[in-house]
Amino acid sequence: MKSLLQLTIFLFVSFLFSQSSATNCILLKNTNEVLPVKDLVNTKIASVNLGEEASQETFNTTLTKYTSVDVFNGLSSEETVDKLQAYDLVIFSIASNQINWDVLYRITELLPKTKTIGVSFIPLKGLKFNNYLFNADALLQLENRHEKWQMHAASLIFGGTSCTGKLLEDVEGRFRKGTGISVTNQIRMGYGSPAEVGLDSLFIAEKIDSIMTAGITEKAFPGAQLLVAKNNSVIFHEAFGYHTFDSLVPVGKNDLYDLASVTKITGPLPALMQLVDEGKLDLDMPFSEYWKPWKRRKDKKDLTLREILAHQAGLEPYYVFLQEIMKDGEFRRKYVRNEPSKRFPVKIYEGLYLNKKFIIKVYRIINRSEVSSEKKYKYSGLSFLIYPELIEQLTGIPYEDYVRDSIYKPLGANTLMFNPSGKYPDSLIVPTEMDEIYRKNMVKGWVHDENASLLGGVSGNAGLFGTANDVAKLMKMYQNMGEYGGKRYISEATLQEFTKVQYPENGNKRGLGFDKPLLNNASLDLAHASPAPEVSPKSFGHGGFTGTYVWADPINDLLFIFLSNRVYPTREHRNLYRLNIRPSLQQVFYLAEKERK
Repeated sequence: MKSLLQLTIFLFVSFLFSQSSATNCILLKNTNEVLPVKDLVNTKIASVNLGEEASQETFNTTLTKYTSVDVFNGLSSEETVDKLQAYDLVIFSIASNQINWDVLYRITELLPKTKTIGVSFIPLKGLKFNNYLFNADALLQLENRHEKWQMHAASLIFGGTSCTGKLLEDVEGRFRKGTGISVTNQIRMGYGSPAEVGLDSLFIAEKIDSIMTAGITEKAFPGAQLLVAKNNSVIFHEAFGYHTFDSLVPVGKNDLYDLASVTKITGPLPALMQLVDEGKLDLDMPFSEYWKPWKRRKDKKDLTLREILAHQAGLEPYYVFLQEIMKDGEFRRKYVRNEPSKRFPVKIYEGLYLNKKFIIKVYRIINRSEVSSEKKYKYSGLSFLIYPELIEQLTGIPYEDYVRDSIYKPLGANTLMFNPSGKYPDSLIVPTEMDEIYRKNMVKGWVHDENASLLGGVSGNAGLFGTANDVAKLMKMYQNMGEYGGKRYISEATLQEFTKVQYPENGNKRGLGFDKPLLNNASLDLAHASPAPEVSPKSFGHGGFTGTYVWADPINDLLFIFLSNRVYPTREHRNLYRLNIRPSLQQVFYLAEKERK
């Protein structure tokens, strides 16, 4: 799939990372511990490249992997202050001796309330030292402007790597030989290579390329993203194939995918865990204490949230709500119109608007759905349709706003969103399916799942979109047992409870919301295991109907994110499962450690 040149470049970069040393990174100043940046919600950040010929593309690209950063190149002194006054933090970088000192003066002298971080990719000894440079709140010197050091500097700013270097000689009387502040507390994931964490880069590159090539050739999917993190570092993130089988638009690392049922553990579940922490939900109380209509249902009034989240309650797996709004292949005017109005405000697709009262019908059908008297594992997504309403009732905040402001924004996971059409560049949204059921068009930027679409695209069972990089941040927070970026989101005790098998005595492998390995997974071969047999029993994750799959292994410190649109052009495409692609990809990174040894 990748050319020999691309493979050679990948291996060369891996070698460079394996040879890198934090001693070539020197932090000279860090006033009030401005670095690493912790608050991503209330800190508006700009990156300014000083010097006309400076090229810091990798530096800026890496910065934007952590959060939203606005990049400025070639600014004139007149426009600099006006544009930068709106920012809380300005990062200025130097990669050549040709520095616009006037711009630097305006940044450091005329923006007294703005925090500044100076990054030099050339030795400060080689610069005509300037007081304005010294005025930065934090000052960082890297060995050179090579890509590995640009990545290292950006990662350090956000706490993704360490820095322990010392000056080998005095600098302009400002810093003495031996100066260097050690930073070793890594609060976020860094970006590196397989070799850097002791894995065989050549083995990984060859195996992954082979599996992905087979998947695309066999039409398991037109394209995919794969991200793997180990030892708190993203060591592999590549895009393969195209958006569709016409091979016109290649998949990029910033492309947005419909996460499908991965939404269950990335949408409502973190909110539910926070509510458990706050004492607003009790796993072993009857769920009817919180969802009042169930108090009147004999078969539901005693069901607990623990049973429901572990798929042990006997709830019906699914209900096709689309059948309620259509008859003989046509929409019933009672429920769907082509123009919005007070009665029909819920947009379910371009030119399709749903009656606002339909949600009442959805809840009524769920409330009246049958419950099996036999309490054993039976996967059901029905309860996830009501969690958004429950979360709003218990927090007083609309579900979409709650997860965005309480989870995604603080993580810097700004691409995690519902209904991305119109919010995210259209060219970066991957089409999901040619829908022949009711939209009669290509589904792109609108949720694929029909039930979620009838809830306006904002649901708990599906509807979330995201990039692999941002999904990884949320999953890494889980893998860290509730903490990321110096902030605790969920207590360790709650995450330990949610990620453990709940009813093993009944042959139920599930955690609370999370999927878990088969109970005998380690004894199975790859063809029968789920996921790869090498994962630890404490690992957890979830899959999605569109071909997405996420898995965190805290014991092996390995994170696996696979995003694809395997349902394109139709959901009849099932070669993703037949070829066992996702477990095969996952296994490569476990075997790569053995290969290295």
